[in-house]
Amino acid sequence: MFSKETYIQRRDALKKSVGSGVLLFLGNEEVGMNYADNTYRFRQDSTFLYFFGLDYAGLAAVIDIDNDKEIIFGNELTIDDIVWMGTQPTLKEKAFSVGIVETQPLNSLKDYIEKAMAKGQTIHHLPVYRAEHTVIHSLTGKVTEASIPFIKGVVNLRNYKTEEEIVELERACDVTADM
Repeated sequence: MFSKETYIQRRDALKKSVGSGVLLFLGNEEVGMNYADNTYRFRQDSTFLYFFGLDYAGLAAVIDIDNDKEIIFGNELTIDDIVWMGTQPTLKEKAFSVGIVETQPLNSLKDYIEKAMAKGQTIHHLPVYRAEHTVIHSLTGKVTEASIPFIKGVVNLRNYKTEEEIVELERACDVTADM
């Protein structure tokens, strides 16, 4: 995980690149092998990680460029989660660690998107590549095409590496060589 400032700078650059509207990020969910609680190893969406750095299932986020808001949507752990995993940081603590101050329950995402659409805001999203990401269509009430400005903004940012990223890439290469 990079510094809080890195994620803030990445999101700011993306906002400038796209210009207006609501950028919708869907994180990944756990995937069951043979039943819901027997899951494959979790892998977060790479773009979600790049801009939010949170490697946890069940998250979504919006960057509302027009209203200068960044929100992480997710649910706090239940007592069952704590029994199985022990004490964990709260969603608010996780969000704050990457420079996000506002969190909302995951079930409020649809309402947020509907209100933004009612105000005439464009909802930008990336191409759908997992079945659970087709929730975009239920959030917007229609089948929508992926946003070209959003795609270009992400690609342009991810093509160029900062010193901090280069250090991590070199460290990963060193680990690979040692293996």
